[in-house]
Amino acid sequence: MGGTALSVLSPHAAERVERVVMQEMLAEGMARYESDPSSWYSADGLPYGFDVQPPDLEIDPEELQFVERASGMTIRCEVLLHIFVRDLAGRPALARMAEHVARRTEGWVFVEFDRPPSAGLLRYLAGAGRCIRVEDAVYLDAAAMTTWNAHRDFHVVK
Repeated sequence: MGGTALSVLSPHAAERVERVVMQEMLAEGMARYESDPSSWYSADGLPYGFDVQPPDLEIDPEELQFVERASGMTIRCEVLLHIFVRDLAGRPALARMAEHVARRTEGWVFVEFDRPPSAGLLRYLAGAGRCIRVEDAVYLDAAAMTTWNAHRDFHVVK
């Protein structure tokens, strides 16, 4: 099954971040699937889920250090928010949850673009919050993620 994921890096313990993720899924109107606690469904029946893992499991150590230096904090966990189908309509909810989790956990959302971001877009995002460029992707703090979610060119890749 295809799908889309957004990653949020946080300096907080995995247990705290997991509680925040579940609260945000509930706030987004999702219901937990009883026989699999990591599976959630939107009111439209779209399947979502999340995984909380060590930050160095999938992230290159140099990239992780770059984010830690820029943020001034040690990153303690990564949460992967998923929608398990290729449904464009479900991606804004995924992005809103990533934004809210980042806001509540002092996190950074990893955003990939469908094409290299323009200097103007990067300045726009950095003007709203903090934006760390890594090749053709960025890590955005919650304020910059809010701005990206509202941008006319908003999209989620992956």
